[in-house]
Amino acid sequence: MKYLALIALFFLVACNQAKETKIDEDQLGFIDADLHSDETNFKMKANFNEDKPEVGITIERSFENAPPMIPHTTAGFFPIKMDNNICLSCHMPDKVEESGAREISKTHFQTWRPQLVLKDGVYSNPKEDDKVYVKDVKDLNMAYFNCSQCHAPQADVTIDIENLFTVEFREKFGIKESNLKDNIGDGVDN
Repeated sequence: MKYLALIALFFLVACNQAKETKIDEDQLGFIDADLHSDETNFKMKANFNEDKPEVGITIERSFENAPPMIPHTTAGFFPIKMDNNICLSCHMPDKVEESGAREISKTHFQTWRPQLVLKDGVYSNPKEDDKVYVKDVKDLNMAYFNCSQCHAPQADVTIDIENLFTVEFREKFGIKESNLKDNIGDGVDN
């Protein structure tokens, strides 16, 4: 009887809550502007790179260890699926010499998941003090199968919004290459 009274009280309070107010779509975003105005919209449509692989010019990375952008056309590449990924036909380590493509990052052949141990029906981490679980794996870590999740096709577009971001790289080569494999644990206490 006591629980029935609590349940009734819960429903009574829940039903008397104020209705949610609708948020105006035009107020969403980072800029204080009318999102449907001709003054706000881009003056031109993005012109995506239509170069064939091996011909495109690569745009430098925006920040240290940023995923490189795709410097060639991606027409016909999508959808990318686990069992159908055209990117792998050129970018896998055993294909780059023949294709001339950039090799997939070594980080894509690593896993950061702990190797759990099953003991008495309970999974546990065998090393409770470990904070980083970097382990090299032989095959591509399929958490990375969807290349376009991080790598975007390059586009030639003019945006009339000033960018105040200043790029700082710890290493001079950082603008061209990633060193994430070597410093993945930076800032992680052991």
